[in-house]
Parts: sequence; structure tokens; C-alpha cells
Amino acid sequence: MSIENKTIEKPLSFGLSKIASWQLDFDNSNVELPALQRSFVWKVNQVESLWDSILRGFPIGSLLLSKSEDEKYFLLDGQQRATSITFGFYDPWNIDESEKGKFWSLKNVPTIWIDIAPKEKTATQKFVFRVVTQSHPWGYQRINHNSILSVADRRNALNIFRENPENKKGGYIQISPLNTFPYDADLPIPFSFLVKSILDNDKSWKANLVAMCKEKLPTEYIKTKHNHFNEKSYLDQLQEVIDSADFLNNIFCAVKNLVQVEIPTIVVKKEILKAEDEQTGEDPTLFVRLNSSGTRIAGEELIYSIYKASFPEAKQLVENIGASFIAPSQVISLVSRLALSEINEGSYPYPLSVNDFRKRIQDDKFKSKLHELIGGNAKDIFSKAFNLLVSENEFEIPIVLVKTLVKGSPELFLMLLQWIKQNTKEITADEKRKVLATITALSWFGRDNTKYVREVWNSISKNNFWSKEVLSIPYLNKKDFIMYPMIKPSSLRSYLLQSVVTENVHWDNLYPSANSEIVKIYNSILSNEIEQETEIANSTKGIWDNFINKLFWCKPLVLFAQRKYINDSFGDFNQMENLEDTNTPWDWDHIYPASWVYAKWYINPNTKHWTNAIGNFRALSLEENRSENNSLSPKDRLVNVKEQSFIKENDWEFWSRISGRINEGENEMIKNHLSAIVNRLCNIYEEWYSTLNVGELFSYEKQNS
Repeated sequence: MSIENKTIEKPLSFGLSKIASWQLDFDNSNVELPALQRSFVWKVNQVESLWDSILRGFPIGSLLLSKSEDEKYFLLDGQQRATSITFGFYDPWNIDESEKGKFWSLKNVPTIWIDIAPKEKTATQKFVFRVVTQSHPWGYQRINHNSILSVADRRNALNIFRENPENKKGGYIQISPLNTFPYDADLPIPFSFLVKSILDNDKSWKANLVAMCKEKLPTEYIKTKHNHFNEKSYLDQLQEVIDSADFLNNIFCAVKNLVQVEIPTIVVKKEILKAEDEQTGEDPTLFVRLNSSGTRIAGEELIYSIYKASFPEAKQLVENIGASFIAPSQVISLVSRLALSEINEGSYPYPLSVNDFRKRIQDDKFKSKLHELIGGNAKDIFSKAFNLLVSENEFEIPIVLVKTLVKGSPELFLMLLQWIKQNTKEITADEKRKVLATITALSWFGRDNTKYVREVWNSISKNNFWSKEVLSIPYLNKKDFIMYPMIKPSSLRSYLLQSVVTENVHWDNLYPSANSEIVKIYNSILSNEIEQETEIANSTKGIWDNFINKLFWCKPLVLFAQRKYINDSFGDFNQMENLEDTNTPWDWDHIYPASWVYAKWYINPNTKHWTNAIGNFRALSLEENRSENNSLSPKDRLVNVKEQSFIKENDWEFWSRISGRINEGENEMIKNHLSAIVNRLCNIYEEWYSTLNVGELFSYEKQNS
């Protein structure tokens, strides 16, 4: 008597090209992602390593599918591998423009190249794959392939790209992937060309490969870090390598064998997914349990997955709400809390855990309100919030900075959404300024924004919500001082110039005296709450430490100060791409070179420490960043880019005097260095403070002094 297996179907296996077709031939595919899948999260080096494993014949694990209601398949486990496999077959030179956006969870698809004549490789690689992405069109380092290229290498690569007339215009992230190539390589070719030539053209594969490269690639402009193709052209070297016995015995055979590679696939019956409600514990889905050894899924992502499973038809609505500003998973998290507040008579909605959400989604009242918001005015609420934060034609906040605020301070964004939801009047220019002042001040200087929002939540409906009277509630009436007055720029500058520049007070001892203006301001919010003198001293020190440490490292303030430059140079940059990429299209450049203080003897402690302050940082494009030449003085670095670098006369006066590395004992030069950095730090702070009139909401000083 046989026992029927009610959960597992007969195992299947799929070839690599078939797996690639699930996304490359999206409209005809019978495999799709279920609602409870997540985004593509692998790093570039993981993609390169996977393909090295495949060519070497290493097993890469099995996939897991389930039958769907319409007899198609859902991919439950293996999306990262399946998508990485697809990259190897993806040929952007031969794909219709309308097909480019049909990958499961990527808008900007990377291109895989292979170096067919590498003189160096990592200790673990046999085949040197090179992945190029939108923000790294030159690829990554070859030996340390999880590291980005140096500034010098990136600039050299960009200069080579610019030699191609088609790459002359716009920032480098606008350069077409058809005109880029990996820089840290010897003889790179698109891997899809190699696969297509060898697998589709038995005897004429060499001629076909050379013809494809000649027709599709900008071969006359290809130069790499290790090969400028001066003695022999790119095509001549390509022909020479593919004619060699070494190539035939290694790369050719490995690619030829790809047709024999089958990925084993387990298929579970659809009934197993219907048992989801019976699951309990921290990870309440089959998908999460399967991926527990992989890149772990976050709570918000899982909540979004559960939502999509409950309302599959609303997936597009959610993605439209967030646009490119915010991940769909965060949209659901925020809208869920708005719904929760509404059904609980406007009370503060605590963050929902995965299990909380699973329970709530079973409640008809919550489920109905959530669905109503998603299908109704949530899109308008989010759109108003985004537009307010960007403040186009007014404060012109860079989109990348808005995204950072939303992603890094979701509690503050929730507060803004609730205010917009309740406020039916036209938002005035003055209210916009106050909103920006509040959100940025709390995001950059707040001590506990979750607690802060909880304290003011019930006041959101007040007409004077964006006022000092309301916004100061958390630090006037509570002893934990989760927010505090923002020091007036002139008071800050006066104190830092005296203490740091004149007296050379070291960072660890940098604390205003009891009779200073700064401490007097802090005392004004403490005296009514704390009676003991020692308590007051400890509290003022805690407030100052929090403020000065956050200011010292606050790079978003630099972006605010340089916002015109960021908008003009990088207006098209979208940081919502799902393929994990490492950084922005600008470099964070030290004006006084970091290499002049790191691991160096006889350096004044303040010179070393203040070199890391935001006063010494600027955002700068590759075209303008000359930091690879550390012999350049700050004067030479800044002389032609003062406006872009947010350099004012009161700091330029001192930058222009610095001609080289400053050693201990060079007291006048030490003062020039500290004066330049302290003044620029205060200028950056003042630009934000004055532009948004922060003092109106977060200062107890007289603003006309």
C-alpha cells in the first residue's frame, strides 16, 4: 500500500537558459515570484562568484517551486541565483527597449563580462567575471572584487569613456551600458556574446564572436587599466586568444558544457502554502524559513509580503504610492500605522511586528481601513509629503537627501503623513519651511525620534503644530530631553574659534564652561525640571555631547549646503535600485587630505581629529575630484571649484594659506587648518539654520543678536 505524498511533487530540473527565460521571456514564462518574495539583494561579488562556480561545474544548490492556482509555478527559494543566472544571458545590445524593465525586481540590469586573458585573479577564482552596474559602469576591483575602484582608477576609466563621442554628455550614470566596460581587466568581453556564439554556432563560433564584438562594442575606445591595445587592436587580441589552446581547453570547454548544467528543483504542492496561517513564531512563513541561511528578510519586507498575499491586486498601487522615493515595504509599514491610528481614534500607532501585522490583517476593521487607504488617498498623502520635502522652486532639497530622511527617519515621516492626512487646507510656504526645519533638525540632531513623535502625536491636529510652543513639549516637560535647543550659529562659531583654534582644546575636553552662552541656553530648559546642580551639569554635558558629535559627522548637512551643486550635477540619480551597489555618483573628498594625518607621526591631535569633521568634507564629482594626487594643497584643490564646494571667504582665507602637510609645532599652520575647518563647519550649519529659520522653532536665544 503506497502513501500519497500530499506536499511534494515529482522533482524537476531546469537548464540555465530555461531559468534565464523566466525573466528574459517574461511574457511567456510559466514561473513567477509569489507575493511573499522579496527584492534582489545580492552584491556584485556574489554574482561573479556564482558564475565562476557554474563554469567550474560546482553545484549551486536546488530551487524550490510551488504550483500556483493557474498551474503556473511560484519560485519560493532561489530568486537570487535565478536572477544572477539570467544576468549571464542578458544581452543589452540585442534587446528591445520595452523588454528592459521586465526583470522580477530590477529596473537597471547589470551586465556581466568575462576577462578571457587575465594576468591576475583572486585566490578563489578560476574564471574572472566582471559585473558593471549603473553607478559603477567601470566595474569593481579584480583582486578584491567586493571593493570599488580607487578614485584614480574611476577617473581614468571615465576619461576613457569620455573619448567615445556618445559618452560626452551628462553625468557618468547617464552613460549607456552599451558604451561601458570593466576597467580592471585585461581582455574583457560580454559573457552573453561568448555564450551565444559558442552554444548557437558550432563551427563558426569564432567568426560569430568576433563579428558580434566588432558590430556591437565600441572597440576603438576600449582601453583597460592593464591593456591600452596599442600594439594590437582589441579585435586582433580577441582573435589571438580564442585561437589559443589554453582558451579552448578552459573557457571554451566550460561554456560548451553549460548546456549540460541542470539545476535540480523541488516542487511543493499548492496546499502547503495554504497552511501558512497555522505557523507561529518569529518567522511565520515558509519563505523566511527557507531563507534563514541566506540574506535575512527584514520585518518590513515580510509585512509587505503578507500584505501582497492578502491583496495581490494592490501590489501596483503600493509601488505607485512610493514611486522612487521609498520602498514598497516601507509604504505598507507606514500606511498600516496610519490605518491603526485612525481606527483607534487618532492615538499613537506603535510600530507593528510581523506577528502583530498577521493578527491585525485578520481583523476586518483594520483590513478594510488599510485597503481603503491604499486604494484611496494614500498616494495623494505621500505625494504631498514628498513634494513638500523636495520643495522644488523654493528650497530645492536634493532628492537623494529626501530619500535619506525618509528611509533613516520613518517615525518623523509618519508624523508628517499624519499631519497632511488631517490637514485639509492648502500648505503655505511658511508651513513648508517649518516642516523642513523640524524634520531635518530632529533627523540630524534628535536623541530619540520615536519617543519624540509619541510625545507630540496628539498635538498633530492643532493649528499651531509647527510652532515652538508645540515642538518644544518633549524637552520642556520631560526629564529625558529627547530634543533640545539648536545653538545659534554665531554662538557656536564664537565658542569653537576660541576653544579649538585659539586655545587648541582637545576634542575630549571640548565642553562649554558654566558661564558660557551655550550652557546658559541649555540651563533654561533644565532649571524647572532639575534642582540638583550636579544633575544640571550632567544633563547639559549630555545635550552638548549629543549635539556636537552629531554635527561633527553630519554629512547630510554638507549635501544641504551643496544642494545647488548636487541638483545640477546629479539630478537624475536614483538611489532606490535594488541590486546592492556601494555608493553615490559623487565622492566624499577631504579638502585637507586624510593621508596627511593617518598613520603619520608628529601630528597635532586636533589636526588629526578635525580633519574628519564635515568642515573638511565636500561632495564632488569624479570629473572634479583630484584627490588621488595628495600632493595638492587645499588651495589647489579649491581654487576653481569654490562655489561648488561651498567655500566662503571666511574659510577660504585660511585654506589658501595651507601649502602642505602640517606637523606638530607648526602653530600658525595648525591654526590655519583649524580655522578653515571650524569656519566651514559653522558655515554649513548656518546655511541650514538660516535658510530654514531653525531658530524660530528650536532656539531659546534672541535671534537678532
